[in-house]
Amino acid sequence: MSRLARLLQEGRRRERAQALFYRYLAGEAEISGDEEASERLNALLADEQHHISRLTARLLELGERPDEAVEAPEVPSFDTWEIVARCREEDEVRWYEEAVEGIEDGPTGEVLREILASELHHRDQLEGKWMPAAQTPRGAKA
Repeated sequence: MSRLARLLQEGRRRERAQALFYRYLAGEAEISGDEEASERLNALLADEQHHISRLTARLLELGERPDEAVEAPEVPSFDTWEIVARCREEDEVRWYEEAVEGIEDGPTGEVLREILASELHHRDQLEGKWMPAAQTPRGAKA
C-alpha cells in the first residue's frame, strides 16, 4: 500500500471514530431532551460522515479498498461532552495540518484541505454543517 493510501486510510479511521463519538452523544442528547445539543451533535455527525465519504471516494479513485477497522472512542458523560469534543477536534486539526504538508497529489490535497477547513470550524464553534452538500465532479464547471 502506498504512503498516500495509508494516509487516507488513517484519516478515514479517525473520521469513523469521530462519527461514532458524535452518534453516541447525539443519542444521549435526545434521551435527555436537550434539543439544542442534539441539533449541534447531529450536525457534527453529518460533517464527520461527509469526511468519511470524501476519504473513501479518494481511496476508491486510487484503486484502493477502504479498511473497515475502527476503534470505538471513549465517550464522556454528557455534561462534559464539549470539553472532550473540543480536545478531539484540536487533535483532528493538528492531524490534518500535518497531513496536508507533504501532499504532492493535487486531488488528495484538495480533499484534505477541505476537511481541515471543516475541522477548524468544529474546533472553534463545536457546530457542524461546514461541508458542502455536493461536490462538483472533476472537469465540470460549477
